[in-house]
Amino acid sequence: MRAEGFGVKAVASGLGLGYLPMFPGTWASAAAGVMYYLLRQLPAPSWQAALGAAFGAAVVAGLLICPAAQAAFGEHDPRRFVLDEMAGVWLTCLLFWWRGPLATALAAFLAFRILDGLKPFPIRRLEKLPGAWGVMADDLGAAVLSALALWVVCYGLLDRVVK
Repeated sequence: MRAEGFGVKAVASGLGLGYLPMFPGTWASAAAGVMYYLLRQLPAPSWQAALGAAFGAAVVAGLLICPAAQAAFGEHDPRRFVLDEMAGVWLTCLLFWWRGPLATALAAFLAFRILDGLKPFPIRRLEKLPGAWGVMADDLGAAVLSALALWVVCYGLLDRVVK
């Protein structure tokens, strides 16, 4: 494999997370949740800045490297391409927080994986966007919808029932 092919695959796979057995997107989402939890140990606003930078880097890298990754992996939306899942979890965590970093990380991971898997309207339509946008946008849409759902469920329901 040529060096640039190796680099593309390494970045696109989240430094190898996309190569883990079964459900590479879930492994990458879990790793993103762990990274969020670790970043939350930093004082504010440092953790927000670091998380925002990680999110921004994942989106920009995903958009830029996606065409090369599609060619390298030979698929339109390669399973091993996991930058979109990592960006999705980080966006969910930027938009939603609840009962501390661990609860937030777990809730964000679960909601994001469920909504990314189900792809309810209008998320499924985002997949049809051309090129790299179609690969990245559905996960970003799932992240926004996850954060909204978590605000409703956690603050609107759980906080009223479970104190």
